[in-house]
Amino acid sequence: MSTVNSIHHLNFVVRELAPQVEYLRTLLQSEPIIEDLPTRQVKTARFCLSGVWIVLVQPLSTEGEVARILAERGEGLFLLSFNVDSLDESLETLSKQGIYSDNKGKRQGLDNWTIQDLDCPNALGPILQLCQLISK
Repeated sequence: MSTVNSIHHLNFVVRELAPQVEYLRTLLQSEPIIEDLPTRQVKTARFCLSGVWIVLVQPLSTEGEVARILAERGEGLFLLSFNVDSLDESLETLSKQGIYSDNKGKRQGLDNWTIQDLDCPNALGPILQLCQLISK
């Protein structure tokens, strides 16, 4: 049985990446990995802190999922991703306990992350997802 074993990453949507990158660069005393993801219409900056990724996400257009989230919710934390050893086993175990995946299906995240959003209560705020690190 695979279970949630840690926080993998936290995503924050921002209107403008540069000032937030500078803030976190100073706070965390580390350099981010900055990437343009044209297929997702976003630019990201990732910082790793004790094995947890802090990801800033800036929409590059008014289209796409992240742009919709920014328009509806404003800036801030929008996604919390939990690390699991086996995505399939975890989803099967959770579904037996009444926690289901959303209808988007599994997809490839940044680097070698395979992710699956969960169907979760809006009252919790951010999107919750499971993340499995796939060996390269």
